[in-house]
Parts: sequence; structure tokens; C-alpha cells
Amino acid sequence: MPPCEAALPARPGAATLGAQAGRAGGEAKRRMQAAQMFHPQFEAKALLAAARRVRLGGDAPSRDALAGGYRAAYRGTGIEYEESREYVPGDDVAAMDWKVTARLGRPFVKRFREERARTVMLAVDVSPSMAAGGQAGGVAYCAALAAVVLAVSVAASRDRVGLVLFSDRVEAFLPPGKGPGQAHAVAAALAGARPVGRGTDPGPALALVASVVPHRSPVFVFSDCAAADCVTPLGRLAARHEVTAGFVAGVAAPPLPLRGVVEFVEAESSRRAVCDFADAAARARFAAAGEERRRRTVAGLRAAGVGVVELDPAAHPAPALDAYFRARRRPGVRAPGGAPGSPRG
Repeated sequence: MPPCEAALPARPGAATLGAQAGRAGGEAKRRMQAAQMFHPQFEAKALLAAARRVRLGGDAPSRDALAGGYRAAYRGTGIEYEESREYVPGDDVAAMDWKVTARLGRPFVKRFREERARTVMLAVDVSPSMAAGGQAGGVAYCAALAAVVLAVSVAASRDRVGLVLFSDRVEAFLPPGKGPGQAHAVAAALAGARPVGRGTDPGPALALVASVVPHRSPVFVFSDCAAADCVTPLGRLAARHEVTAGFVAGVAAPPLPLRGVVEFVEAESSRRAVCDFADAAARARFAAAGEERRRRTVAGLRAAGVGVVELDPAAHPAPALDAYFRARRRPGVRAPGGAPGSPRG
């Protein structure tokens, strides 16, 4: 038998679950996908607990540090100094600008402008390919946890956060809201999602985001980017908003079997490939295909003006998000996998 009977799948990770369920029939396959995506880790309380427990080791950020990183990277909440002007009777003495008063010899007061609270939108891919990966939780859990981590940080910053879940359609929508209760609502929506779509198309979800948020705002899209073209709709939205793609499975490929013939069934398209992993060349081509897809996706998103955070499904997403926020705060420094870190407030 040749090393591979058919072309290798475009995304090896998306085929792993299909390989396990390929002979079980369509309905059994869907049940296996659902069981994998809606693991007990996906309970709302468990997601919130994991999101708030972000200090995992010496290099991991604390919850407060992550919220502070978000605030610094996406300014918008609070009071901002606007100008100093001469004092007129009736002005609040507490607003006196003593430095300008001393320098010019006549009284001046500071004027402040209240900044509008930001609206942050989260878009999470819940298509069948997100349930792939060979282990419960995996890709889908990483995306959900990253979204809840951000929701908790946004709520702590007194900004609004909304959520849209998508496959090849809009699966669920949570309008933007404020406060700790909104973070819980985000976790509950993710835990309760039961997608019906069989493919991946972020277009309808991003069109909804564009209609809901009229002003330039941060938008985070968490996906394995299994769509034939995920770059175009994200790039279109990036022309109006500060879009970041949380590219899940871009770092860690699923483990390959050590030997033997494996039939892969792509989770969404049902394309099949038979590979003999006893052949070293087949194993090398399989791994190279995943790396090449990762490289093309990241380069395409970056060229379209989309920031990129590559998330390892085997790790907590907080350190990667924290590194991205830190890079955004330094003008001219490229955020990990994304565009130069020049905060726009």
C-alpha cells in the first residue's frame, strides 16, 4: 500500500475525530463530536473557575495583571485629561491646575473628558472541526476558555462584552453588557451551545458584529480557521474594528500514531485520506502540511491587518493573551503573530 492513498487533509487536526468515527456512520459521528465538545470542562462554573485561576506558574500572569494588560492595550474607560483653561468664577477649586497657574501667574483649571466605555465582541467558532483533536476538551475548550478569560478581564475593566457563536451560520448571540454577571452569561452561552451547522464560515457572525458595534472596537475571533477562506471576512472587519484572531491549534499538532494504516475523515467535508504512518516520509508530509497551513494562515491574517494570537490547545490561554497585550502596549513592537503593537484608543 502507498504511504497515502489520497491527498492529506488541509488541516490534520480537523481530521482526527473523523478518523475515530469514520466507520461509525453520520449520526454516531455527530454524537461523538458533541460528547467531545461538551465535556464536563464546559460547564459554566468550571469555565469561570479556570478563567479566574490564571496564575498557573512562575511566568503566568495573575488575573489582575491580565485585566490590567487588557486595559492598557485597549484604553477607553475612565477620565482623560483634555486641556487647561483660565479659571472663571464658579469653577471647582479642586480642578485647579497648580503647575500651569504657577508658571503663568494666573489661575488655570484642568478640564477632563469622560471616555466612552468600550464594547468588546467575542466570536467563538463552534463548528464540528473544533471538536477534533483526539482528547476531550482540546481545541474547543481552549477557544471557550480564552473567550471567558477575556470576558472576565473586560468585566473587571467596566467595559461591555458581547458574544456570538458560529459555525457556517450564527449559532447564538449574547448582546453586549457590563458587570460580572455578563462574564457568567458568556460562560453559560458557551457551555450551553448546541451547534447545528456542519461547516465553518465566520462571515455571517462577523457581519452581525459589524451591525451591533457601530464604533471602532476590539473584536476577538477564536477559531481553528478551518474555513476555506477565513482571512477575507476577518480582514474586511479589520478595516473598521481592532480585530484579533485567536488561532487555536496553530501551535500544537495532534500526536501522530507511531505505526499502522490510518483512515482520516475530515470533520466537516467528509474528505477521506488513508495514510501508512509506518512510512517515515508519510509522517513527515503530514506534519509539514499542518505547519504550512499554519504559516499561510498567520501570514494572510497579518497582511489583512488582523492581529494574531496563536493558542496551544494543551496550555492555558492566559499567558499567550497577556504576551499579546504587552506587545500591543509598545509602539512599533510586533505583537506575537500579529500586527505591530500600536494601541489605538
